[in-house]
Amino acid sequence: MGKILLVVSDKGGVGKSTYVANTGSMLVNKGKSVIILKTDKNHDLLSWNEKRTDNGLLTIPVHAAYGNVSNEIKRLSKLCEVLIVDCPGHDSQEFRSALTVSDIVVTLVKPSSDFESETLTSVTEKIRTAQKANAALEPWVLFTRINSAKPRHRKAAIELDKLLRSDNIWIQPLKTRISELDVYESACNEGAGVHDVSRASSLSTAKAQIELVAQEIGIL
Repeated sequence: MGKILLVVSDKGGVGKSTYVANTGSMLVNKGKSVIILKTDKNHDLLSWNEKRTDNGLLTIPVHAAYGNVSNEIKRLSKLCEVLIVDCPGHDSQEFRSALTVSDIVVTLVKPSSDFESETLTSVTEKIRTAQKANAALEPWVLFTRINSAKPRHRKAAIELDKLLRSDNIWIQPLKTRISELDVYESACNEGAGVHDVSRASSLSTAKAQIELVAQEIGIL
């Protein structure tokens, strides 16, 4: 059975699908077998995968399931080394049922956005509840879309990191952070991830960040 990585948020537009696509791309380029399961109703990842196929890139099967998705997650995890589950950006049956069977859960947040950082309270509550039944679940917060050239972004990341580390009841932040780099989005627009791209601005930084996150959470 493969590792099950659940990617969640209580808010839409935080970059979940972009992270999922780039992580899946990185893993297949490293020789791992990967399946993506989308559990929200938008077609972002299906469209991305169609472009991926059209452009002749390494295959990543994308499946869809809704409602109680726990059985489908268990079924698909037997068919690959890493199953990446992309959840809706709100509280949902998909979110809660996926927590019961996943190995790792990552919630994305842009530290400089109060709208996003304030969702960590509700996400933490759901994850801590799920851990009572799924004690092996490893949760992490991933800081994303950080522009290191902006002092406000740097300060917000430092302050949120300090807050989360001040009390273990909070989901703990990963050391690696994802920068605000155009290459993540431009790669996805072509059905790719940064590991499918041979030349672009900040490409080596983008690849390193995706790989370091994967190493931290134990899927690489």
